[in-house]
Amino acid sequence: MKEVMSSLMDKQDQLLTENTALKLRVAECEKVSVINQVLKEEILEIRKQNDILKTTCQNYESSLKSFRDKVQDGITDRAEGGLGDNKLKELRN
Repeated sequence: MKEVMSSLMDKQDQLLTENTALKLRVAECEKVSVINQVLKEEILEIRKQNDILKTTCQNYESSLKSFRDKVQDGITDRAEGGLGDNKLKELRN
């Protein structure tokens, strides 16, 4: 009977040790889960900012193309020694 009780007590000690280790692992996993959630939120915010920057960049590119076209039209007009078709159209409007 003593052996059975001793064996049961040893098994109980082993299970308590394993349970404690598992509780520690669960606590670590919960910490990691919280960190992951924060990082996901930060990634979403960065994606939003990136989309805004992409739109702004596209607007700048469009403006620069328009400006470049106007400058090119001005250079062409001057090279022709007077008002070119584009400049005349602008003045008429």
